[in-house]
Amino acid sequence: MKIVIICMAILTITQIQPQDSMKEVRKNNMTVSWKMEKEYIQVEMEAPTNGWVAIGFNKTTSLTGTYLLMGRIRKGKAEVVEHYTEKPGNYKPIADLGVPNQVISISGHEKGNLTKLKFSIPISKSSKYHKQLSTETKWTLLLAYSVDDDFQHHSIMRTSMEIIL
Repeated sequence: MKIVIICMAILTITQIQPQDSMKEVRKNNMTVSWKMEKEYIQVEMEAPTNGWVAIGFNKTTSLTGTYLLMGRIRKGKAEVVEHYTEKPGNYKPIADLGVPNQVISISGHEKGNLTKLKFSIPISKSSKYHKQLSTETKWTLLLAYSVDDDFQHHSIMRTSMEIIL
């Protein structure tokens, strides 16, 4: 009888605990993983480069209006900067548009020819340049990377895919 009660207790505890699973996509040698938390999305991205790595969110396949997160390792320090894409080739840091950077918990490293970055972004939209990144929402996810740390340097890989957050 004790074994039955213990098994039932374990099953109850297991069902109550939240799912801690990361969602992951891979395309063109780039990997992006994310986990929805209370008010933030925890993001990890990696690519075969020592240059910048980027992801972007948009409701359409167009680059216009994309909420773009570009990251790099500079002088051994991880950095992720939010950008807004006015149109293809014209993207600006959101901070330059008068809105503070919302990215937190930034970490990362370069090892060999691989850049890996981790960070968190708010789910809630805080300006017209951000997106409301709700769960179970369909997005076009932009993936890109460059051979250079300069955010103005062209990508050597850029693609997109549909995801559900």
